[in-house]
Order: sequence, then C-alpha cells, then structure tokens
Amino acid sequence: MSDEGVKKPSLRETARRYGEAKRVGNETVSSPPSPSPSSPPREKPFIPFVRFEDVVVKCGHVEKFGILPDNKDRFREDRRKKAISRDCKECREKKQVDQLEASVLRKAEKEQQVKTQPRPKAERLPSGSRFQVEYDAATEQWNGTLTVPTAGGEPVVLTGSRSGLFPLLSNLDKQYRATLG
Repeated sequence: MSDEGVKKPSLRETARRYGEAKRVGNETVSSPPSPSPSSPPREKPFIPFVRFEDVVVKCGHVEKFGILPDNKDRFREDRRKKAISRDCKECREKKQVDQLEASVLRKAEKEQQVKTQPRPKAERLPSGSRFQVEYDAATEQWNGTLTVPTAGGEPVVLTGSRSGLFPLLSNLDKQYRATLG
C-alpha cells in the first residue's frame, strides 16, 4: 500500500493539534506562557566586582583587574592571564590609531606613485610575426621560435626553451626587444 495520495500534515500543524488536544483533554496541565514579542530576552544578572587589584600588563603599565565574588568567578585565572598577556587599553588604542594612520599614508603614497609613473607603452610585434612552439615530454620543456619579418627582407629568427608556455613566449619577446636596441 502506498501513501502517495495521502497528504501528511506538517510538523507545525501536528504540534498545534497536539497542543489543542492537551488543553482540551486536561485543563490542569498548563504549558509555560510563551514570551510575548515585546518582552526582552532574559539577561544574565549583573554581578558587580567585589574589589580590584593591580596587574602589570604586557606593555609594562599597571591596569586594574576586577575580582568577582569567589563562587561567581570560575574563570578568574583565565581572565587574569588574558589581561596580563595584552597591552593596556591606552596602548591598544594608540596602536590601532597608529596602524590606521600608517595605512592611510601607505595608500596615499601608492596612489601618488601610480599617478607619477607613466604606464609603459605596449608595443606590438610587426605584422606577419610568427610563434612556433612544441612541447617535449622527455625534457618537460616548451621549445619555440619567433620569426619576425624585417624591412630588409631577411626575417629575424629567435629560439628559446622554457618549462612553461607563457614564460617561453615572454622570453622570445624580450629577445626581440633586445635586438631592437
């Protein structure tokens, strides 16, 4: 027997029906009231520090360390280690401001540098230039030639070998640029 034609209720619908049956069947059982959307979520009670003690922090300054009541502070030693292992609040704020100023300065210098340096003009190879490449699996190298026609009729032929195709093509192009003088 298959249940293909029977539509099963959703979990939400099942929970609603169960809740209604529970209220109708037994009036003495009551579920806890659901929090209204306007009531704030429960917050942990505020526990004030009992006393403060001075600790020397990483930067060498003295900072106040708050002590909670003994039965309310099971992480006291971990908090103390953390306080000792970092700089004081003033030094942390100063370091953050210094880093922000340095990053703004670096960004301004970089923008200025980009504006002052002209982009190199991309020169193209002459019309009719040919690359011929082949891969040699035994040596795991790309071998290639660049043939560039010249005005005199005799083409310039350059050869090279590299482990990658793009480095080979770049090398052949650099060789041609070097012949131009």
